[in-house]
Amino acid sequence: MSQKLERVVVTGMGVVSPLGCDLSGFWNDLLAGRSGVISLEGSIFSGMPSKIGAVVQGYEEKDHFDSKEARRMSRSSQLGLVAAKQAIAQAGMENGEVDRTGVGVIVGSSIGGYSASDQFFKSFYLQNRLSPFTIPISMNVGPGSNISIKHGFQGPLMSVDAACSSAAHSIGYAFNMIRSGMLEIAVTGAADSPFSPAVVGAWVALHAVSNRTDNPAEACRPFSADRDGMVLGEGAGILVLEAEGHALKRGAPILAEIKGCGASADSSHLTQPTQTGPAQAMRRALTDAGLSLEEIDYINAHATGTEWNDKNETAAIKEVFGKRAYEIPVAGNKAALGHSIAGSGALELIGCVLSLRDQVIPPTINYKVPDPECDLDYVTEGRRSAKLENIMSNSFAFGGSNAVLIVGKYEQNPQT
Repeated sequence: MSQKLERVVVTGMGVVSPLGCDLSGFWNDLLAGRSGVISLEGSIFSGMPSKIGAVVQGYEEKDHFDSKEARRMSRSSQLGLVAAKQAIAQAGMENGEVDRTGVGVIVGSSIGGYSASDQFFKSFYLQNRLSPFTIPISMNVGPGSNISIKHGFQGPLMSVDAACSSAAHSIGYAFNMIRSGMLEIAVTGAADSPFSPAVVGAWVALHAVSNRTDNPAEACRPFSADRDGMVLGEGAGILVLEAEGHALKRGAPILAEIKGCGASADSSHLTQPTQTGPAQAMRRALTDAGLSLEEIDYINAHATGTEWNDKNETAAIKEVFGKRAYEIPVAGNKAALGHSIAGSGALELIGCVLSLRDQVIPPTINYKVPDPECDLDYVTEGRRSAKLENIMSNSFAFGGSNAVLIVGKYEQNPQT
């Protein structure tokens, strides 16, 4: 007899983003079509070859950490801890309401370790000096480890690094552990910050970053024919996932239900995506969720604003959904949030949960010129009210790693 799978629900969320460090500000600005992309000023950015980016707004290190704590953590870890605190509070986990020995922490990070280590290796090569903090601060498991240590969570601890799909894979892994009965509750999502001279320079060398430095807020233009690249960003999105029965038993707020996930590999090229890989991931997510094409009401796209990604993602959506693709709103958030690499998928999924709550889709901003290869409904006119039951969230990464999540409105079964 096959094991009955647990339903998995979202009971807490937290954000640290270029649109603010609380859910309300983040969501209001995203709906308003505001961009968090700015000119990078100050000595910390002086050596960077790109002078625009989406830097977290409303965050002051000293407001959250003393100097000793801050010295021992990367910026990615700091952002992850602040977002986790919000999610844990919303889920009602602060004061011993859950057994901390059973709480898993699956938090992705990808580029933050590189940017954190940049200063240490610069010191080594120029001054032959290295800090004992180099390895602890540079580890990509740092955000998850620091969350685990801070809150005393003793369940499984791990970090997923799958580049730009790290968050979606992390959330998908936590989802599968809970629905299979291995865990009852997990803190998951991702945190990343790419802002060091070498890391920003490496992205510029790939010709993946927009050159529109004169008007930062309009630099990233997903699906627009005049798009010329993404804009690097930073941020953290953390969610608390929980088995439905566990959440109901302790009276936790149920914000949405994770219904399915799908993953695939392009198995082709490190930096140029294929249509097949994303399409496979979308199909697998639909199958996993037990949903038909007609039951997806909105697709939150990966939508980086690069020439190759946007037309490839459009083609993959059309391959999967056929004629239905032209009936589904498809919106992307990276023109507003920048591309925080690992963090992007978590921030975007949190946006999807808020879309379900408020029955509204945030706009794809900066769309200027129609592209015949990108011909879907990209919600370019501004926020749109819509009847939303199920939302698909796409995350596609360099290396060919694809992850797709489906989140839906939660409805309690009568027998539950």
